[in-house]
Amino acid sequence: MKLTRLLTMVAIFAMASSVTVFGQSKLKRSSLMKPATAERCVEPFLDVPADAVTANPVNVQMPVSFRAGSEFPIGATTYDLQSNNSVDDRISRSSGGELHGTWTFSLNGDVAAPDRGSGYNSTTGGVWGDQPTQRVESVRIGWPSHVVTESGTECLISHIGAPAVHVARRTAGSATWSEADIPSGILPANGGPGILWPRATASGENIHVIAISYPIANGGAVYEGVDGHPLYYRSTDGGATWDKVDVILPGLDNTVINSGTADGYAIDSRGDVIAVAFFEGWSDVILVKSEDNGETWTQTRLHDHPLDLYEIDAGYSIEDVLPYPDDHPAVTNGALGTFNLADSLAILSNDESGAVIIDPSGMVHVFWGRMYVTDADLTDGNSSYYPTTSGLMYWNETFGPDSSRIIADVVDIDGNDTLDIVGDNVSLYYCSLTGQPNAGVDEFGNIYVAYTNVMETDRYLAIEDNQYYRHIFVITSQDGGETWSDPYDAINPDVVFEPDLVDFYEAVFPSVTSNVDTGSMDILYQQDFRPGLAVRGDMDPFETSFINHISLSPREDLGVEFMGTGTKEETVQADYFRLEVQPNPARNEALVSFELENNAQYNLSLLNLMGQKVADIETANGFSANQVRINVSNLNQGVYLLRLQADDKVAVTKLMVQ
Repeated sequence: MKLTRLLTMVAIFAMASSVTVFGQSKLKRSSLMKPATAERCVEPFLDVPADAVTANPVNVQMPVSFRAGSEFPIGATTYDLQSNNSVDDRISRSSGGELHGTWTFSLNGDVAAPDRGSGYNSTTGGVWGDQPTQRVESVRIGWPSHVVTESGTECLISHIGAPAVHVARRTAGSATWSEADIPSGILPANGGPGILWPRATASGENIHVIAISYPIANGGAVYEGVDGHPLYYRSTDGGATWDKVDVILPGLDNTVINSGTADGYAIDSRGDVIAVAFFEGWSDVILVKSEDNGETWTQTRLHDHPLDLYEIDAGYSIEDVLPYPDDHPAVTNGALGTFNLADSLAILSNDESGAVIIDPSGMVHVFWGRMYVTDADLTDGNSSYYPTTSGLMYWNETFGPDSSRIIADVVDIDGNDTLDIVGDNVSLYYCSLTGQPNAGVDEFGNIYVAYTNVMETDRYLAIEDNQYYRHIFVITSQDGGETWSDPYDAINPDVVFEPDLVDFYEAVFPSVTSNVDTGSMDILYQQDFRPGLAVRGDMDPFETSFINHISLSPREDLGVEFMGTGTKEETVQADYFRLEVQPNPARNEALVSFELENNAQYNLSLLNLMGQKVADIETANGFSANQVRINVSNLNQGVYLLRLQADDKVAVTKLMVQ
């Protein structure tokens, strides 16, 4: 198309109606939206070099000056890429209430990571175990999901470099993991490209897995007309056997898509209902749903990409992009009078990172990061994205096709109604400024979403890299997704492990238990003190990242109201019980005082900073004012946690021993 026609089209249509299925971004842009080159997904060193160099020993202990209330580091890793895009279900709550967490683990300190595997930790009586020092599996794996069945069988589902999907499995009460690969007819041994990057969910004894065939860019091949073909797998006996393998889902085949990206999908199940959401920047956002445990499927397009089955470098015109939303790069960057091809061809799409959850009524809810993409250079074999795009998108089945909406944007910390962030100050996770969503729902249908939010203002600017930190934010809906709460910054001094360093926390890859308890919303995430990654993107120096568990009170922290919650245990502030300890610091003996409104049994225990139980102090009945003396003379110096449980409520306060 000639330049004169392009300029005419821009002048006529750029300021046309900007109402799209995405709604509007809330903040004005103070700086240019500049495109950046997209990067392929990572699965480096499938065959680990025999002479892999090990970095200097890495300190896996977090420095502690004074512990806050509800965060616990359950593990550590130097391999800091927990997902290429969508975050796995990495934390599960069993039917008995215990928590299980997993992550991609390595302490080797380099990208070769010959010790890479599943890091794993779990609670016993609500207390996390010791941090692991080695992987679960006997082979090198990556990107595990964790599921637990109704009977208590646990599975860690990941991939190995065969490439195949690997399962580490143990039944309830067992301390030993058995290992096997999911059978597949498209493994390299069978003449196929292999399968990688699985996502898993469990309901009853059923386990459902979505993965993709090994893409060309990573050394694979096109499978059934799709480069990175989504494929479905099912076990009806807790992962012991697999009765559906290599299934091409109707609505996710070569009539609809021509490529899939690593981790660009999410899966959830409840009863016989299964939902798979598909996210790819050059495709529609697609939901496929089964209501008969994976036998039949229906498809819904949640966002209709303007280009069907687009091939990179094929080219398209401005007419395919119009009308422009208000924050479109061509509008934001003032290109109406100064033609800019890349900006004018930018398409409003998704950032390939999303989440899906099924509520108790069987309704599906889907979330993803908003993103602009462009393919202005038709000679480079690649596309570009706009790192300063923001907006957390949401859709549920009451909306209908192609009708999503923004439910959160970057928090305007300085209150000037302007997004004061430029692309050069954004570390490379290849997602929206409000990205990496992960969701859960409680028994009453309240929805909980955790996501990353880039923190504007110099307060959160890392001087070392001139990049803004990210925090984990949470929003909730108590009316089925119609309205949403204000964002809650979970990285705050009342929650995090090290409150003095809260301004220097880089918090990413959040995962939420899909079955949120009314007494505790549990989040697992990765934290360090430098924006960006070592494995991918910025290629920062390898350092220790911490895998932290946060427990938030839906009622106290997030403002969720419940009706008829029965006898669920709820986390409350220490002031609820007037829980105090004197003297503090203590040297030989401390006096713990608290008040109970009703005649009730209470349990008082002492924990260390890792959340591990040091001692059971007292279990008794009490009413009104109570006092308990504890001997601390045999304890090492440091900070401990006093945990009081009574009336189905739990409170924690600190005790310093000198």
